[in-house]
Amino acid sequence: MAIITKMNEFLATRPGTAPTRPDIKPGTTPGTTPSKPGPIRRDKPSVDPRPKAKIDDVMKRFMTELRKSKMAIKFDLSKLKSRYDD
Repeated sequence: MAIITKMNEFLATRPGTAPTRPDIKPGTTPGTTPSKPGPIRRDKPSVDPRPKAKIDDVMKRFMTELRKSKMAIKFDLSKLKSRYDD
């Protein structure tokens, strides 16, 4: 009989209310931690670019590379110079 009375008492009680949620500020989700701050930005010193090569320097380099490779290539140097001269 004791079991039946406990069952009746259990059924007679009202269900409890769910616990309330804590106040959450807008824009945050529960369970997230703040991210690390970004690195400190510093101005880096500027680098001066190298000067561009002159056409004579390019031609000399081209000739030396051709001599090193010992390839037989026929080309008209004046035609190449007029074509690529600025």
